[in-house]
Amino acid sequence: MINSVDASRASGRRMSVLLGSRPERPQLLSAGSGDHYAEVLTARIQDHRGAVVHAADGLVLAEFEDAADAVNCAIDLQERFARYDKLHTGDDSLNASIGIHFGELYISEGLCKGAAVDLARELLALVPPAKIYITRDVLVRVRLMLPLKFEDVGRKKFSSSAGEKDLFSVAWKSVTANLEASLKRLSEDDLQRAATLSSKLGLDAPMKASFLVLILFILFLFVLLKALKLF
Repeated sequence: MINSVDASRASGRRMSVLLGSRPERPQLLSAGSGDHYAEVLTARIQDHRGAVVHAADGLVLAEFEDAADAVNCAIDLQERFARYDKLHTGDDSLNASIGIHFGELYISEGLCKGAAVDLARELLALVPPAKIYITRDVLVRVRLMLPLKFEDVGRKKFSSSAGEKDLFSVAWKSVTANLEASLKRLSEDDLQRAATLSSKLGLDAPMKASFLVLILFILFLFVLLKALKLF
C-alpha cells in the first residue's frame, strides 16, 4: 500500500519536480507484482528524498525538490523493475513507464493539482514500457550534474496549457551495463590483486577468504555509489 500524500510536506503552491510511474497493464497486476511495485516505489522514492503525492489505479506521482534526485530515483526504479521482470513474464511483469517533469503544482486537502500534474500524467501516457522520459525543463537542470546519455525523442503536443514540450529519453540501461562491466572487471582483476596482497600479508586460508570478501564488498559499494552519483 502506497500512502498518497506525505504529511511531512506542507500543503500549498510550489515549483517541484514530478516523477510519474505506471506499469504497462496496471489492471492486470497480481497480488505479488502489485505488492512488489508498491514496496519498491515506497522505499526508493523515500531513499532519494522524494515524497509520494498521488497513488491510485496503478499511477504513482512523486514530488522531488531536486531534479537530479528524481532522475537517479527513476534509474534506480527501472533497474529494480527490470530485475523483477526477468523472473516474471506475462501478466506478472511490470514493464513500468516513468516520466519526469518540472513545474508548478499545489496540494490542497490531500489532493495534488496544477498544470504540472496534468502534464506529468499526459507525459506518462507517451512513455513506452521500461523507458524514462524527461521534459527539457528537467534536462536543463540535470545535464551538467549527471553524466548520462539523453536521447532526443522529439517535440510532443500536450492538451494541457503547456502546449508543446521537447522530450528526452534517459539511457538508463547503459548505466546498468557500465556497472555490470565494472563489477566483472572487479571480479577478474581485483580478485587476483587481493589474493596477491593477502599472500604477502601471510594470511591463512580462512582469513584469506574473509579478507577477499571484505575487499570485494568495499569495491562493490564504491562502484555502486559512483554509478548512482552518490560518491
